[in-house]
Amino acid sequence: MNPSVHSPAEPSRFFGSLGLHLVPKCGWTECLLANVPGPSGTPSHWAGDLANFLLETGATVVEVDGFGNESLICELENTISKTLGSSFPASYLIRSGNHGPDVGGILVRAVLGLSVSPVTRADGRTIGFLFEDDHAHYCYLGGITSYHHDRNGAEQTLEVLESIRSGLATIGMNFRDVLRTWFYLDDILEWYDGFNSARTAFLTEHDVFSRLMPASTGIGIANSTGSLALAKAHACRAKSSTLQVRVAESPLQGSAHSYGSAFSRAVEIATPAGRTLHISGTASIAPSGETEYIGDVQSQIYRTMEVVEAILQQAGMAWSNSVRGIAYFSNAADMHLWEATRSTYQLPPNIEVVVHADICRHDLLFELELEAAES
Repeated sequence: MNPSVHSPAEPSRFFGSLGLHLVPKCGWTECLLANVPGPSGTPSHWAGDLANFLLETGATVVEVDGFGNESLICELENTISKTLGSSFPASYLIRSGNHGPDVGGILVRAVLGLSVSPVTRADGRTIGFLFEDDHAHYCYLGGITSYHHDRNGAEQTLEVLESIRSGLATIGMNFRDVLRTWFYLDDILEWYDGFNSARTAFLTEHDVFSRLMPASTGIGIANSTGSLALAKAHACRAKSSTLQVRVAESPLQGSAHSYGSAFSRAVEIATPAGRTLHISGTASIAPSGETEYIGDVQSQIYRTMEVVEAILQQAGMAWSNSVRGIAYFSNAADMHLWEATRSTYQLPPNIEVVVHADICRHDLLFELELEAAES
C-alpha cells in the first residue's frame, strides 16, 4: 500500500438526522454516525434514526458518546437506553452551567458484517464489545467509571484503569494491546497532575512502555454517574503480521512523555484493507512543552490545526481522510469559530461534534482529536 495516496473512506452521507461515514475494513464495515443539536437534531431524532439504521443494515453498535448540558444528556440517555438497552456502556458527558443553545452532540460507532460479543466485568456489568476479522481481535470499552465517588481523582483513575485491565483479561488481552484511550475528568484543572502520576504509575506497572504508549485524550468534563473519571479504550491483538500498529510521530511537537503525560501523539493501525490513524487530543503546545499563544484563541486554533495537519501528512493522509473528530473549546463564546475553521481546512461534513469543556491547562483554549482513514 502506497502511503502517499490520499484515498479517503467513503464520503459522508445522511441517515435521517445522523451523518453517516462508512470505513471499509477486511470483510466488514465500520459505520461512524454523528450529529449535533438543532431543529432536526434532538435525542429523540437521533435514537429513532439509529434504531432504523440498525434495523435496515443489521449493524451492531459498539460505542456511543453523548455530549451536552444536563437536560440534553438526560433525554439522550433515556432515548438511547430504549434503543440499545439500559446496560449499554455508553459515555454520557455533561457540561454544567452552559447557557444558550445546546452544544455537543452524539457520536456512534457500529460494525457491519461481523459477530459482536459483550465484554463484562467480574460484577457482570457490560463495559464493551469484542469482535474479530482475519487479522486481529478488536475490543472497544466505554462508559467505565469509578464506583467509589468518595475517593480522590488519582484513586478513581486507578480504579477505571484497573477496570480496563480486568475487562481485557477476561478476553485474553492486556493493557499492552491498548492503542487508544480517553479520560473525561471532572474538575480536571484541580487534579490533572494527580491523574498523570496515577496513569504513568499504572502503565509502568503493567509494562506498557515496552510496546507503545496509546494515543489518548484527557479532557475536563463531568459524566452522568458523578464519578470524577470516565474512561474509554480501544485495543487490538494481531493474529498475524498482516496487522501492524505503530506510533505516528508529530513533526511539530515533542514527546508528551517528556513533560509528564504518558501518551503518544498518534497511533496508526494498518491491515491489507487500509489504515486508520488515531490522533490524540492536540492543543497549542510547543515542542518544549509550554503553551503557545496564551490568551489568543484564534492563534491557538491555527497552531493546533497546523500540528494535526503535519501528523496527517507524515502518515500520507490529508484532512479529506478525516472520519471522526471532537473539537473542544474552554470558552463557550469561542465555539462559533469552529465552523469557519473546518471550512478553511475542508474537513468532510458531519464527522465531528463541538464540545464545551475544560482543557488540561488554564491557558489552553482549544483542543482537537481526530480519526482518519485511508483504504
